[in-house]
Amino acid sequence: MSIASKVIKNTSFVFISTLFNRLFSLLFIVYAARVLGPGDLGIYALIGAVVSIFFSFVNFGIGPMAVRELARDKTKITAMFNDILSLRLSLVISAYPLLALVVNILGYSEEVRYLIYVAGLTAVLSTFSSSFGILYMAIERFKAPSLISILVSFLSTVSNILILYLGYGLNGIVWVPFVGSLLGAVISGIWVRRKFLKYKLSFNLSCWKELLSDSMPFAFLSFIGNVHSQMNIFFLSKLPGPIPENLAIGYYKSVSSIGKSVMIFSGSFKRAVLPTLSSNAGNLQIIKGIIDRSTKTFLILIIFPLVLATTFFNKEIIGMVFGKEYLPAATALAVMGWAYAFQILNEPITVTLSTNREMKRFIPWVLIELCVNLIFAVPLIYYYSFFGAAIAFLISKVFATCTRNYLLRSIWGIKGLELKELSKVFVPAAVIFIVLFLAYFSAVSPLSLLLLTLVLYFIFIFTSKDFHQGIAMFTNRM
Repeated sequence: MSIASKVIKNTSFVFISTLFNRLFSLLFIVYAARVLGPGDLGIYALIGAVVSIFFSFVNFGIGPMAVRELARDKTKITAMFNDILSLRLSLVISAYPLLALVVNILGYSEEVRYLIYVAGLTAVLSTFSSSFGILYMAIERFKAPSLISILVSFLSTVSNILILYLGYGLNGIVWVPFVGSLLGAVISGIWVRRKFLKYKLSFNLSCWKELLSDSMPFAFLSFIGNVHSQMNIFFLSKLPGPIPENLAIGYYKSVSSIGKSVMIFSGSFKRAVLPTLSSNAGNLQIIKGIIDRSTKTFLILIIFPLVLATTFFNKEIIGMVFGKEYLPAATALAVMGWAYAFQILNEPITVTLSTNREMKRFIPWVLIELCVNLIFAVPLIYYYSFFGAAIAFLISKVFATCTRNYLLRSIWGIKGLELKELSKVFVPAAVIFIVLFLAYFSAVSPLSLLLLTLVLYFIFIFTSKDFHQGIAMFTNRM
């Protein structure tokens, strides 16, 4: 199987799995938003943000590092996986008391602290189950874990919706994932041991030291990336603004959940292409080809429609998905749509940088990106609440686009898409955007604007040379 076919096949499995997972997750958030209201939804988002930030650090970035190393030398899978599993479990279990201490220091209410304790236990159990995903990704076997992931996500969503329907509220939707994670840990542990690998716990301190050393850059990048994604929710919970904290978090959560749902495409690609890039790290032609093709595909099929939808139909999207109670968040969705567009644009370069052993040079720049968000978020949240948080997030993503292209040139010696290639996408896209912008401010009805948008976008798609090439490749394979 060719490298291109392998990437497409693996991306397809991961994409289908991620698509269903995000759809189920979005379905739950939409239902939860209507049942809980912006205030309780804000508390739920805060719980998730605190736990996510904390455990993203203690997992220490071992997962991506392990995929990279196992993909390079598959003869060490058994021994290395035993050490990886043992190290990850030791880190999260020993860190749980620290989570409890930090939550108490932050001074959250008794209810919030209690729910964070439960969510923390869920994260510990999930660490065990997710470790087996590292194994499958390293050997590029994506089918089985993808199907299992879809099934688990479906059952979790149905259970959560049922719990809310029965009136158990926040407590119910925090306890259901804990029970599900417990069952998942037991089932996945037994399955992998009987059918695939006779793993065992291994307390090899010298190997642990080497793993921690190799994973240090991944740890910082994973932690900083998670902090960057969740920090605005944390700031909204602590900084005084023009509207109550829980309400502001609820609005911000509703907007960010829509943006993150679009990330399934680039996220699937990122997970699937990592082992391929790692095993071909010495071939710059292959790496540049993957970057160029994926960037143009993202621009045409994901980024452009995302920008159009969130810019011209933000009120309709918010009202249809979450209800009129969340309409104040519509302007923030327009800003966040652009922010996530830049983030998707950066994904091919980001995953390429993570496969290089010189990725430690990436860390200072990511810290600067985090500081950019921090510098703008504090004053903007103080004056504009969740809308200010969205603006700060957008500014940081624009800055990240510049830094990642610079690092791609300095570390890999690879330039991004040439200006000539970019113009083939940006020029017609800019013309369409200007036409729709003029129509939007000419009091055109939403339905007429939607029809005009669809017509112009499909013309844009079907006149694209890359789209025709993609169809031809797919037809030939069929």
